[in-house]
Amino acid sequence: MRLDERGDVATLAVFTVFVFLTSVVALHTFEEGYSRQLSSFHQAMGIDTTKATATSVETEANDALRTATTAAMYEAGLRGENKSGVENRLREYFNQRISAGWEYSNFKEIQVPLSDENTLLLQWLPDGGLKAYGYLGATFEHLDGTKAFGLRLDAGVVPRYGRLYHVAHQVYQQAQTVDDVVSFENELNENYGCEQLRFVLSRVGGRTNVTIYDSYGGRAIAQENSE
Repeated sequence: MRLDERGDVATLAVFTVFVFLTSVVALHTFEEGYSRQLSSFHQAMGIDTTKATATSVETEANDALRTATTAAMYEAGLRGENKSGVENRLREYFNQRISAGWEYSNFKEIQVPLSDENTLLLQWLPDGGLKAYGYLGATFEHLDGTKAFGLRLDAGVVPRYGRLYHVAHQVYQQAQTVDDVVSFENELNENYGCEQLRFVLSRVGGRTNVTIYDSYGGRAIAQENSE
């Protein structure tokens, strides 16, 4: 009986050790699987966050580009500047926004380079509007190492600066020789009403100043010539 008992005890001891080792192996396997799953989950979250942030910055950059274009047209219009004046102001205003930068939590770096003539192209359209488009080599790096690159720029605006600039100069030359400024102003507003252009004329010291507004674009543009 004692030998059997000792045998049973030995068998039980071996079984206990086996169960313990099996439990340890199972626990280790579970922990490894959980760690891999958790790592994959964090990686997926990092990728989604990086994509979402890059998209958000791209949207904001294009909104800023549209605002810069409209502001450049308005400021250049008030000063009677030509298309080059609009382009120079547009690039200046847009780069001012880029210089302010973007900050998002959990990001090691968000780097957006300033635009130049190679990365931001400007195209004047037949209706006098201006289309701005291009690509910036931006870099987004999440704290987990996930990276995204590039911003696509594409901004067209409603105001037709080129058309306003041409009409303003043409009307200005005509306005210097008319006798009845009020009648001429009414005639202009009637003739150009289909384009939603509005004229305001005033005679000062024998010279007639002409201000033209793009009613379709709201208060975005005013083209004034007081030479």
